[in-house]
Amino acid sequence: MEFFQWHWWAGLAIVLLIAEIFIPGFFLVCLGFGCVGASAMAALGLGPAAQLIAFSILSLAAFFTIRPLLLKRMWKDPGVRPNMDALLGQKGRVTQDFDPGLRLGRVSAGGDDWRAECTTDKPLRIGDTVLVVRLDSNTLIVEPLINH
Repeated sequence: MEFFQWHWWAGLAIVLLIAEIFIPGFFLVCLGFGCVGASAMAALGLGPAAQLIAFSILSLAAFFTIRPLLLKRMWKDPGVRPNMDALLGQKGRVTQDFDPGLRLGRVSAGGDDWRAECTTDKPLRIGDTVLVVRLDSNTLIVEPLINH
C-alpha cells in the first residue's frame, strides 16, 4: 500500500457524510458510499484503477437505489405549498370595501394586500373576515366568513 490510500478514501467518505447535513438531497451520501468502496479496494491492496471503478459503481448504485428510498422516506411531507398556493384556505381581512355589483375589493392575506373577488353579492366592509377559496392569476377568490 502506497501512502495509506484507504485512509484518504475513508476520510473523504466522512467529510461527504458530514457535508450532507448542510447540503440535503442525499447526493453526497451516495458519493460517500462510493468512497467507502474505494477505501475497501485500497485496503485490499488494489491499484487506483480498481479504486476508481469501485467508487464509480458504488456511487451510481447508491444514487439509483438508496437515494430514491431516502427521498421517499424523508421528504414525504406535502404540507408545505409553494408561492401563492399557500394562500388557499387561509383567512384574510378586507382592506377595501367590496362593491356588491362588481364583487371586487382588496384583502390582506398571507402578509400581503391582494386584489380580491368575492363569490357572493354580499357587500363586504373593511375589517370583515374572508376565506381564500381559489386563485385566478393575481386575484384571490374569497368567500365571506360569518363573524361571531
